[in-house]
Amino acid sequence: MNLNRNTLAEQIYDILRSDILTQKIPCGEKLTLSALKERFQVSTTPIRDALTRLEKDGLLQYYSNIGVNVINLDEEDLRELFTFMGDLDALAIRYASLDPDQNAIHQELSQNLKKSKELLTVPDITSWRACSDGLHLVFYDHCGNSRLRGSALQMRSQLTIYSNRYETVLENRQKILEEHEKIAASYIRGDIEDAMQSMRLHLQNSLRQALK
Repeated sequence: MNLNRNTLAEQIYDILRSDILTQKIPCGEKLTLSALKERFQVSTTPIRDALTRLEKDGLLQYYSNIGVNVINLDEEDLRELFTFMGDLDALAIRYASLDPDQNAIHQELSQNLKKSKELLTVPDITSWRACSDGLHLVFYDHCGNSRLRGSALQMRSQLTIYSNRYETVLENRQKILEEHEKIAASYIRGDIEDAMQSMRLHLQNSLRQALK
């Protein structure tokens, strides 16, 4: 595999992250330096750097005297993850509502929903997934709190492993879009409490899909 020597760690990180999120590398699988060196044809240094970043993303776990494995979440982990994400997203909505430029937020939400509708039935749903995540990120982009945003981005990496599975079903994507429309409508009309509650409910519905 040909990689730019100036950005080896970055490229390896991007490739492995994509493979984990799409489950080309499944949950629970052990990653070894020898196998990764053979795959990427590089030294151990950029591989270790990439693995360290993936651990910080919450996608890998190091075990003493065993090595590194892709995370493998059980039912309790999933319930904690989706519930916590619902609370974080709701908090981002609360903080975003304090941004003085509400028109910009309203426009971004409306544009996101329009684009999501256009991409809903496109066979390759990669762009739709990014757009779906984008609605959540609108609130983080305007929340004015870097720590909240950083925490959410890390948690969303784990969540994406499971959303990538159930979002392949058109019916599930349609349901997600309907829920996003409800969240955005509540926010735009100024009913922040309803938008927050709708976001929490949205994550609980996503949890049910993930548990399947």
